[in-house]
Amino acid sequence: MTAERMTNPGVALRIEHLADHLGAIPTLASLHHTEWATVTPNSSMADREAGFRARAQRGALPTAFVALLDANVVGFACLVECDIDSHRHLTPWLASVLVASEHRRQGIGSALCERTAEEARALLRFPTVYLFTFDRRSFYARLGWSVLENTRCAGAPGTIMVRTLD
Repeated sequence: MTAERMTNPGVALRIEHLADHLGAIPTLASLHHTEWATVTPNSSMADREAGFRARAQRGALPTAFVALLDANVVGFACLVECDIDSHRHLTPWLASVLVASEHRRQGIGSALCERTAEEARALLRFPTVYLFTFDRRSFYARLGWSVLENTRCAGAPGTIMVRTLD
């Protein structure tokens, strides 16, 4: 299933399975590295690419979605079994939501989150989804997520949030 919507006149946003866009993996790994190298400093580009290859599947955990504006890769989001080792009892997790900086504030992150939640609900039949954020609580709250608890990840403070799916 493809989610499509307009971001600017004449430019269509598509949210599609990463499994259908394996050529996007190097770009996604680079975006991931640029954004989160300080959080995961021991992850090489090869590690990041391997992580995306592992998520390039449908109907099972882990899975990933890529945001495309025309043919350009502009973001991604993942659905994983667990995103924080100390909270393995919670599943599944929305993880690694990222939009390239020049494409932010256009609804792409929201569309990625919604498509990922739809996957959890429709294909995997999960009633709730969790996420961890260092600093985007208000963004996720606008999308219907609630604070579950404050905790730490990779030594930094953050928040676990939860969303009940309809």
